[in-house]
Amino acid sequence: MAGRKITIIGGSGFVGTVIANRLSGLGDHVTVMTRSREKSRHLWPLPNAQIVESSVFNPKQVAPLFKDAEVVINLVGILNERRDNGEGFRRAHVELTEEILNACAKHDVKRYLHMSALNADSFAASYYLRSKGEAENKVLAAGDRGLNTTIFRPSVIFGRGDGLFGRFHQLLKLSPVLPLACAKTKFQPVYVGDVADAFISSIEDKRTFDRKYDLGGPDVLSLKEIVDYVNELSGLGRIVVPLGPGLSKVQAQVFEFVPGKPFSKDNLRSASEDSVLVHDDGLAQLGISPTDFRSVVPQYIQGDARSRYDSLRSDAKR
Repeated sequence: MAGRKITIIGGSGFVGTVIANRLSGLGDHVTVMTRSREKSRHLWPLPNAQIVESSVFNPKQVAPLFKDAEVVINLVGILNERRDNGEGFRRAHVELTEEILNACAKHDVKRYLHMSALNADSFAASYYLRSKGEAENKVLAAGDRGLNTTIFRPSVIFGRGDGLFGRFHQLLKLSPVLPLACAKTKFQPVYVGDVADAFISSIEDKRTFDRKYDLGGPDVLSLKEIVDYVNELSGLGRIVVPLGPGLSKVQAQVFEFVPGKPFSKDNLRSASEDSVLVHDDGLAQLGISPTDFRSVVPQYIQGDARSRYDSLRSDAKR
């Protein structure tokens, strides 16, 4: 049904951009809450879209944006925090989720979709996964109070602008040798367009209410296999050196203090277990056929200007 009023928190990021594009294309009225409107310029041209700079922690700023919303989508997530103590993760994932859920209750929002992560658990080894698990508990509790909620738990997500294939492509460009921590950890990369479809298709599907969906693609690969694929695809011919547990820990401890934290101690904790589907395949349950990474990744690793344009059109389904 077109014309729905949908508010997206974190809608200017990697996944949010695709969801906002697709909802706009369907004729929905989309409000994207972002910390920086200037950094969200790529969303400005979208029809039926309003890009609003605001802080979700400020009730006075949130109230007008939730007042008429029929659906709220929370995509907020961080991969690293300033200090390695869990406070940053808890603030972004748990406390922020609680504030959003409270705003939904106050303004009588009936539908809420939440981005979590595969392996999220309140007793997980990493602060990241632990905070994601605690946030899931908050969402499920809100469902008990009458808010129709759905939680999505993807493995690593790929697509133009991703932090996986694209990120390692950039890293491989920097040095002839790449020391690779957690090389044996397995992932099940899922396409950003499929994740967007999962969110959008569930909005009015009552069968998805109060449920969690684990999302993964058709292939399971080790991190080493992912990096080797990018290395071969790009033709860079770099040397990739897998690191054992000890050296992986050393790398994480060193990179913890590198600006931007390319690999942190908490990243190492998260990578202590494989990120692959164990329970039911959420995409299959939602009737979505998973996209093979080989049909998409070459477009942004080797692609020319035309293929980049085609990839963007594909992500937005336009």
